[in-house]
Amino acid sequence: MWFDLRRQTLAYLGYAPVLYVAEADLPAPRSVVFAALVEPRGWKDWFPGLRDARYTTPPPHGVGTIREANFSGTRWIEEIITWDEPARWAWTVVRATVPLATEQVEAFELTETRDGTHVRWTLALELRLLGRLLSPLTARTIPRLFQRAMANLATRLNRAPEPALHDAR
Repeated sequence: MWFDLRRQTLAYLGYAPVLYVAEADLPAPRSVVFAALVEPRGWKDWFPGLRDARYTTPPPHGVGTIREANFSGTRWIEEIITWDEPARWAWTVVRATVPLATEQVEAFELTETRDGTHVRWTLALELRLLGRLLSPLTARTIPRLFQRAMANLATRLNRAPEPALHDAR
């Protein structure tokens, strides 16, 4: 069963009833981190619980692009609302198969640091009853989930490229 959510803009981050913020530093250039964030197919390799993500609108991708995600058996339809390469990327959830929120925006803000990139992830929402019941657990889980995702992403981005295999025939 699908639940519709109200579309929001980036301004929602300033007045959402519930706001979760998590931050991490990655030892990779901002442009590389941004490229990894906006590539939906790679998320399953570094974001815990994400089984699949893909854009359903044709390229070029940017504001207005629709992304579908399967997270731990739940499905999410998201509309990209900000695509400011390489500094900010955000979406509003428009439909979901779990009734957690009536409005939801997620935003990634990337800032250059001396050693790489500072990533700030903001989750802004208005909770439905189920979301309110789960909020004590969510408040503990969100920061841990984000830290694990960023550690996985850092490992993935800083992995040395594998040498090409040559046929020795």
